[in-house]
Order: sequence, then structure tokens, then C-alpha cells
Amino acid sequence: MCALLDPEIRQWLDIGAQYLIAVGTVGAVIVALYLSRKDRREKISVSAAIHYFVPPEQTMAESIRFYGLTATNVGFATLTVQKLCWRVGIFRKKVLYMIPPEPVECPTERLPKTLRRGDWLTIQLPEQQFIDGLHALLEQVNTHPFSSLALRSLQTGVETSTKKRFFARPNWDVTKILREQFDTFRKSQRKS
Repeated sequence: MCALLDPEIRQWLDIGAQYLIAVGTVGAVIVALYLSRKDRREKISVSAAIHYFVPPEQTMAESIRFYGLTATNVGFATLTVQKLCWRVGIFRKKVLYMIPPEPVECPTERLPKTLRRGDWLTIQLPEQQFIDGLHALLEQVNTHPFSSLALRSLQTGVETSTKKRFFARPNWDVTKILREQFDTFRKSQRKS
């Protein structure tokens, strides 16, 4: 025969079971609320790189270089990209807005653009146009107390209609162009 549990032990087991049920219920509610908000979250993946366009019957050496910024909606919410921007600094971050020049020499998408899940926005500028538009950014980096650190902290990104900003570091080719242009800018500032 099976010995019955002491009534005091049984009471403690009942109390422990009730606490476990309460914790499980609270956990289920938290997970349900988290998952219900998931479809309203904005999330954009940003990348900045140098793209190469090779015209027909030409070699890679004869290709045209473009600065390309791509923003992909990887969240569940539909959103509108309003502006392109740069972020400078580590502790006191400053955001500078980039205005693409109007007479663009290549086919590119225009802002604002609405992105559903999986849609992307690609802005392309010829390399020389991109370099010509860097003056205000380089001035801001130069005014930073630690300008070489500020140059390394540069990030490019987009701003949505809800004023949320998403940034990413530019790839190695863009970073190299920025470094070369900053060195040229500093030399020209020292001469004047």
C-alpha cells in the first residue's frame, strides 16, 4: 500500500503548484503582448557601397563607379523613407541630412518612398557627384575634437516618416573614399 502524504507537505505542494501556474500565466501574457507588437515594429537594414556598372562590350576596368545606398524593410510594418542622413561622433552624436543633387545623371529612386516588408530603396550617385557633395560632412568631421575618431565613427542611414533613424557603417570602398577626401580637405584647410 502507498503511504499517504503528510497534510502539511501536501499543502506546500499545492501552494508551489499554484505559484508555478501563476508564473506560467504571466509569462504567456508577456509573450503574447510581445508577439502582438511585432507586426507594428519598424526595422530597416541599411548598406552603403560602391557599385560598378559595366556597359555592354566593355571590361571591368572601363566600368562606371557609383555610390549606392540601399535601405531594405526587414520589419513587419509598412513605412516611408523620407530622408538620407549621416551620423558623426561617438558620445555626442550629430545627424546631418544629405540632399541628393537634383540633376542626377543616372537612374535612381526618389524620396519619399513607401516600403512594404521586403521592399528596398536604392539611391545611386556617380562617384564624382558623391565626392562633390561631401563638403559639409567633412567640415563637421573636421570641427570634432577628435576628428580621426569622428571619421571612423561615420555612419550613413535613412530617416522614416515617424522620425526613426536607421544607420550602418559604409563598406571599405566608401570608407576609403571618405578618408582620402578628408585628408585632401584637411590639407586645403591648412594652406588657407
